[in-house]
Formats: sequence, structure tokens, C-alpha cells
Amino acid sequence: MTFRTFAQGSSAFHLRYIILAGMAMYFFTYLFNFADFKPSDFKPSDFKPSNFKLSSTETKPSHYTNSYEFRYTNPSVHPVSGKQTVLVLTLVRNRESWSDDRTFSDYLSIVKGFDYPMSNINLGVLASDKKEYNAITDYIKQLPEDQNPFPQIHVILREKDAGIARKDRKADNAQGERRRLIARLRNYLLYTTLRDEDSVLWIDSDMILIPNDLLGRMIDSGKDVITTATRSGPRGGFIDLNAWIGERIKPNAEEQAIIEQGGVFVPRPKSVKFTHELQEEFGELDSVGGTVLFVRGEVHREGVAFTTNYVIGAGWKYEGYDGIESEGLCYVAGFLGYKCWGMPHAIAEHSEH
Repeated sequence: MTFRTFAQGSSAFHLRYIILAGMAMYFFTYLFNFADFKPSDFKPSDFKPSNFKLSSTETKPSHYTNSYEFRYTNPSVHPVSGKQTVLVLTLVRNRESWSDDRTFSDYLSIVKGFDYPMSNINLGVLASDKKEYNAITDYIKQLPEDQNPFPQIHVILREKDAGIARKDRKADNAQGERRRLIARLRNYLLYTTLRDEDSVLWIDSDMILIPNDLLGRMIDSGKDVITTATRSGPRGGFIDLNAWIGERIKPNAEEQAIIEQGGVFVPRPKSVKFTHELQEEFGELDSVGGTVLFVRGEVHREGVAFTTNYVIGAGWKYEGYDGIESEGLCYVAGFLGYKCWGMPHAIAEHSEH
């Protein structure tokens, strides 16, 4: 390269920068004139702490279609030192999900009843119905600070629905798609809300009673994944049959062919014990349900989540025959060296409806 060529190139290079700098100066001058901005308008006194509310709320569209997020933060609440922090998570489809004319307020009463510092508990709720999402967020906004002891409440609107009526949700042919959707929503809620909490407690929206000392006992046990025995109402039978240890029925050759063609196979027990049939304070399980489910934070963070398909016996192109959602969670956890446990004597109550 000759000196003349270098000089010409260098001059063109500098000229481009001069033009860009001029355009930038024009842009910012126009912007500040348009905003009627003057340096004298800025007063340090405007930023006195007294001018800020201690609690704050934020509502914003999510990056995903039909999704919104609402966050309530109260920085005046500080966790108790030496106690674990817990993220309590719940899915709610719509107003009916609380059951028996209950509302988000009744759900809060259950959480507030725990013998555990509320300042160490954050809440996360995912609603699949915009009307219910608005009802929840409106309730939080009007709640006096002295009645809201939680450092953070995160509410998510995620409008996904399997199209299954509540009365039909237990039908055999509905279980695959229903539980796949539940797994997807649980995982979305988990990955969106979990920050630095030590543990996660999952609670079904239609739980009506949970022992006050349960959360503390779960934490103190040091165990990885724990569920309780759950019955229907105060006098009903035990209902959480997704929590078990033992052997399940495997499909025969004909049933396997149906599965591989996209047909339905209903997983069912062969020789199992359910949580309420165990004897010890903590009995080991092969699978857990999600009515009341405790998971140590690091277990979730290492990839133990809710499986979105039947993972037992699955091929690359077809479903397996067992192990979806919470049942698949224990299957994955086992390969990482974690164990699942049931508490047969800590009985929680689910709505009868």
C-alpha cells in the first residue's frame, strides 16, 4: 500500500466518524429540546428516600403470547437469619380451581398459618385465566402492607388450557394431555420465579388444610423431595394415588403397539404402597404427587422437574407408558442420586369437590 492510498483511506475513515458524531449531537439536542430538559430541572432533593414507597408492584407483558407477569416487592421485609428461604408455588386454572367458593384470600390464609417466618417465604402463582389473574393481582394491590408479610409475590398469566372440563379431569383418556399441560405450566412457573430460595413448596390450589408445622418439619428433615398423605376433606378417603412405592403394570405386546401408534395406555398399580399406607415418619417412595410437594432448591436447579411425557418406556418417536409430571420427577431425581419420601402421618386435606 502506498502512502497516498493510506492517506486517502484514513481521511475517508475520519470523515465518516465526523459525520456520525454530528448526527449524534443533533439527535440529542433535538431530544432534550423536545423534552424541555434543563440541567436546572434536576434536584437531588427529588430523590429523598421519603419520596419512595417501600413496597412496589410491576406489571409487564411476558415475552410469550398471552402471558403477563405481576411482581409485588416489599424491601422492608427481611428474612430471619439462620432460617431457609422458601418459594411457595401454585397453579390455578380459573376461579373454580380454588373450589368451594374459595378465593386467593383463602389460599393466603393457609400459607400464613404455617409455623414458619413469613419473611422467609416468597409466593409464585400461575393463572391460566385472565379474569382470575386480574382478581389475584387486584387483591394484592389493595392489601395493606401490614397484612402482606411476604417479601415477594410473583403472579403470572399463562393462557394455556387442555380444553378438559373440571368434572372430566379424572377420565382415563384425559390424563395424558391434562398432566402434560400441568407439567408444562409447573415448569414454566418454576423456571420463571425461582431465584435464590433454598427450597420450593408446591401446593394445589384446592387444598383446604395443611398442618401448620409441616413446612418446618420438611425443611428440618434434610430430605430431597417430600410429599404428604392427602385425603378428600376431613373425613374422606386418601386421594393422592400418584405417590407410591412398588411395581406398576407394564404394557403387553399388543398394548405396546397401541402406544407406539399414539394410542392410550392407562398406567396403574400392580403391587404398590401409597403414602398413607407407609409406617415410618418418612417412608421412601418411587413416585410423588403434587398436592403438597417439597423439593430442595438445588434438586430443581440441577434439572429435576416435571416430565412432559410418559418417560418410562419412551422411544424417540413415541410416548412411554408411565412416569409423567410429578411421577416422572422422582424417576429423574433417582438418576441424580436424590430420593423421594412420603409423610404418612402428616395428613393434608383436599377439597371434596
